Amino acid sequence: MKDQIPAFSVCTVVLAMALLVAGCTSSFPVSTTPVTPVSPGVTPGQSSLSCGFTTCHGPDLACGTNVPQVCTQEYQTGDKCRLYAQCSSGSNSSCSLVTSPQFASCKACVENCAIKSGDDALAASDCEEKC
Repeated sequence: MKDQIPAFSVCTVVLAMALLVAGCTSSFPVSTTPVTPVSPGVTPGQSSLSCGFTTCHGPDLACGTNVPQVCTQEYQTGDKCRLYAQCSSGSNSSCSLVTSPQFASCKACVENCAIKSGDDALAASDCEEKC
């Protein structure tokens, strides 16, 4: 019986240490806001001469054939406005920006957030969520 008490104590200490180490090494997400990846406008198998956005992030959009091959998956302020725009190939090989009415209001809201927030990226992000 006396041998069981030290063994139990050792097991308890080892278990406690294992839980402590597991808690200290686990990673927690920085933000609980879901992030949707933004595609650059080129899908695998498409020609690099296709019509698409010439930038990867933000609400300042232009269309052309010089579409980026790779874009980062991080979200940047104004990326959500891209949902309301697309690039369209015309019959004469032109590539033009087509926006919905929501694009203009989204872009104006995001730009207003940037002005109000200054250098505070977190405040800009919080403001943009309301756009």
